[in-house]
Parts: sequence; structure tokens; C-alpha cells
Amino acid sequence: MMMSAGIGIRIGTVTSVATLDASHDPYAPRDFATDEAMPTVERRTALDLRPDSSPDLAALADRQQRHLVTGFADRVGDPVPLIDEEGNSYAAEDLFATATHVLVSELAHAGGSDATIVVAHPDRWTGYTSDVLREALDRVGLPDTTLVPESFAAMRWLEGSRGQQGEGLTVIYDLGATSLGITLMRTGLDAGVIGTGVHSQDFGGSQFDHIVTQYVLGTVSSSRDFEFDAFDPDTVGALVELRARCSEAKERLSYETATTLTVDLPGLRSETRLVRDELEDLIRRPILDSVELIRETLHTTGLDVGDVTQVLLTGGSSSIPLVAELISSELRVPVVTGPHPGRIPAIGGAIIAAEISAAVVADAPPAPPASMLADATRPAPRPAPTSAPASASAEPAGMSGRKKAGIVVAAVAALVVIAGGGLSVGTALTSDDKPAETVSENTAGTTSTTAPGTTAAVVADTGQGTDPAATTQNGLPAPTVAADGTLVPAPGTIIAPDGTVVADPNAAQNPAAPVAGGTVPPAGTAPTAPVVTVPDVTAPSVNVPSPQLPSRPTYNGPTLGDVGNGVGGAVSDLGNGVGGVVGGTVDGLGGVLGGLTGQN
Repeated sequence: MMMSAGIGIRIGTVTSVATLDASHDPYAPRDFATDEAMPTVERRTALDLRPDSSPDLAALADRQQRHLVTGFADRVGDPVPLIDEEGNSYAAEDLFATATHVLVSELAHAGGSDATIVVAHPDRWTGYTSDVLREALDRVGLPDTTLVPESFAAMRWLEGSRGQQGEGLTVIYDLGATSLGITLMRTGLDAGVIGTGVHSQDFGGSQFDHIVTQYVLGTVSSSRDFEFDAFDPDTVGALVELRARCSEAKERLSYETATTLTVDLPGLRSETRLVRDELEDLIRRPILDSVELIRETLHTTGLDVGDVTQVLLTGGSSSIPLVAELISSELRVPVVTGPHPGRIPAIGGAIIAAEISAAVVADAPPAPPASMLADATRPAPRPAPTSAPASASAEPAGMSGRKKAGIVVAAVAALVVIAGGGLSVGTALTSDDKPAETVSENTAGTTSTTAPGTTAAVVADTGQGTDPAATTQNGLPAPTVAADGTLVPAPGTIIAPDGTVVADPNAAQNPAAPVAGGTVPPAGTAPTAPVVTVPDVTAPSVNVPSPQLPSRPTYNGPTLGDVGNGVGGAVSDLGNGVGGVVGGTVDGLGGVLGGLTGQN
């Protein structure tokens, strides 16, 4: 298989981790030894921005604060900048992107120069926060970085270590330095995040550090009498150092049973021994409270402890053995974690990055369950180009020339009604100096009803016109066009459902309404519509030059643009030039009407 490489990065509030996965097969089963063998970089989340050197991240053991900028990991997207001791201001996302670039550069020497990069970010981030970070990464030269939620990266590590997960519910318990995150993940066919999760700053490694520091100070003060000024700069610096030593002692007690730390304060220097049992007694209550928070999170989403399949521990403070012990005993469920819980999101991100690198389609990661990727932030694909909507005047397939002409007539009739309360088209098309010929439709004297659904387009296919003096080929009077555009049959006739004009069968009971061109059928006999042979009438082609429109008179009603453009637009969309309705050319419209009746 082709060599693939991926870098996973997780920048936390206090610690930043980057891991390189250069395995030949990112889908192969993994174990703790595999994780330990992966090249890994761990640094303090503190950027050294000294003007005479390149930006760098401070080492874990480096406690100096000069030229260091911290606190940016939790402020990405915040419009308020961070200010260093020199008075320089920085956007938090730019500092985050710079820290990412520093970690990538360090792993480049271990074979990750061409590796795909994945950054695992907190689940609580919004789309705006992720977009802001992506723009910042682009500015530092990392435009192809993929962003995924930490829960998704953690679940990928779990699948790599324990295999494909079956149907169940996994609680991700992320206990970091300053906060606790609880995320509920459904596994199996319907894999995905359940609810919005919980993010609490009431729990975290910093809280444990504070408790241990207070305990050590109390132990020392009980054995010796000493006084110090808490506001003295030397005392403040000594207390900061003591807190850092207590934090290191807490971490050592995760894999040792006892440790010793030095207390060095103004006027006091002492060695203090601390054992694991003491530490566990100090932090037991906060951990139990965090377990209760898990129960509350489950109840909020309508679930219960009995629905939980396992608890996955991530975050550096989860390495304290008491955390796994209390969660397992209180919830009665299996607890899963790795040798370094704080690295789990970075390792999972590295596996995802290696999969992307090994994918056949460039820049297309393997498709995980869609619900798990709901909060995942990748560059939005360009929308697929959509075809232009079909024009409203496009020709229907198979439409005959007569039906096209009929549609023109119906459009003209509608425009006549719009034209200010009259049935004359020519009124709005001429000036006061030169009256123009008018074309009017007579609708008086007809009270018959039109067959349901009959329109000018239907009658056009049967050769029926709109001239009151015209007749159809079976000798019956042609219908007329009403003001609303519908067809009104002549007295003694009706329009059949197929659009033909036939004799009214009810006319036999009314001698005053003779049937033209035929005899009244006997009562009770259904009339038979005559077979109408329609000659193929081809509408003449009219080449109309572009006329110069006359000056418009002062007129408050419809104008030439309202009527002429509407009719001309209809004719232009039909594409046959029939009617010649351009610039108010009435003769062309007469040609259309004559073409419909066959009287060219």
C-alpha cells in the first residue's frame, strides 16, 4: 500500500499535543505500543514571541512567563485581542494558527513534511469559530488543514484500539486542565452525537492543583511558625512556583504511590512528602460531583445510566487512577482510556489525517456516519451549477401551429382586459393627432356557457376562430372571445370537451334557437359531433423592421411598453414571428386572426 502520513493536533488551554501517524495502513488494528511509537510533540500552550527569534511554544518544564502569550486557545473568534507585555495586540485565532504551524514544523523533521493535517477542536465551537480559525490557518500557510470535533477524533482512536463499535452509547468524559466536557455518542448504525453535551469549568486539573497547594501550605504552617506578605512580589512568585510543583506532584502520583516536593517561600524552606491516598482524599468529592454531572447530562437527553455501554476518558487529568475507579464503581459500566488520555484526540486526528492522505480521491476523506460529521467543519463544497429554469413561454413538445396561434389570441385578450376597462387595443397605441385602427372583440348578446376547461388553445386546434361572422367547417357559427379570454359559443351551439363546435341538443326544446347547418336530433339521442377536417394552415412569416416609436402622449393608462412589449414578448417566445405584434403593428395581429380562421 502507498505510504501515507497524517498529523493530528490538539491545542488545549494549558498543553498542546501533535502526533504523526506514518503507518503503511491507517486502517490496521492498533494497540498502546503503536500509540507510544508514534512521534509526538508536547508543549505548553504559551507562545514565545520574542522579537529577535521565530515564534515558538514553551517547553512543559519552562515556567518563565516573559515574552509568553497564553490564554488564546479558549478565545478563538473573540473580537477582543490579546495584548503582550510589549503592548502588541494579537487576534486569538492568529495565535492559535501560529501555534499549529510551530507544531507542524517540529514534526516535519520526523517525516511529516508532506503529511495531511487535522486539528481537533472543542465540540462547543460554532461554525463561525471554525471559519475564523480556517482563515487564520490560511494566513500562516496551512490552507488545507481539516477541522474535526475532539469527540469525533476520540471515537476514531477508540475504533482503532478496540475495533468497530457495535450498537450502544459511549460517554466521552474529557477532564482537562481547566474544564470538564461530557459528550454522549451513539455508536453503531445510527452513530452520532446525542444532545449538545456539557462543558463545565467547575472541574479540572487546575482545581485539583489549588486543593493540593492549600493542603501543602496547611501542612507546612502547622509544623512551623512563619509569616509572609501575600502581596509582596517575591512571595507571589514563590507561591506561583509552589503551585507548579504541586501540579507536578499530582501528576507523578498518577503512576507512583508517593512523592516529595520542596516548599520554598520567603523565610521558609521545607521538604514535604505527599502520598497517593492523601491526594485521593482531597479530590474524591470533586470527582464524585462530576459523576453526578454525567447522570444529569443523561437525564437531560431522556437517557439513563442503564443505557450507557462504556465511558471513554480523555484529557490529561483523566490519568488520575481515582477518576476511572469512581466512574466505574458509581455508574457500573466499563471505562476505556489510554496510557496518555491527553493525547487521545491528537492521535485520533492523526489517524483521520492518514486516512485522508491514503484516500483515492484527493481532498476527500473517508465518509464517516453523517450524524457524526454534523458538527465537523470542512470547507463547504461549491454548490452544483443548476440549469436555468425553463422559460414560461417555451414551446411544449408536439404543440401544433394552430395551438400556438390560439395561445397568442388568449394573450392578446388578457392584455385587452388589462388595458384600462375597454376592449380596444388601439387606444393606448396612438397619439391624439392620428387615430389608429382598432381591433375589438364583441361579447354582447351571448349568455351560453363554455365547456369546462375549454380555452383558445383548444379551439385553435379545431379551426374555430374569433370573428363573429365566421363559421366553422361544419357550418356552425364560430365562438367569440370574451373579455376574460375564454371562448363563448354562438347561440344554438356548444363547445364539446374535445374543443369542437357542435349543435346544442337542448335547442330542440326552444324553437327560437335554430341549429345552423343541421337538424335537431330526436329527444333522448346523444348528438354526434361531426368529424372536422382541419386544413394545415401555415401562418405567414412577417419580417417587420424595427420601427421608430412615436412620441408618447400624456396618458395615465397603459402604455406601448405595457401592451406592445407583452404581446411582442409572447410572439418572440413562440419563435415563429406570427402576428407581427411589434411596436403596436395592428395589421400583424389581424394576420394572426385571419390565419386562425383560414381567411388569409
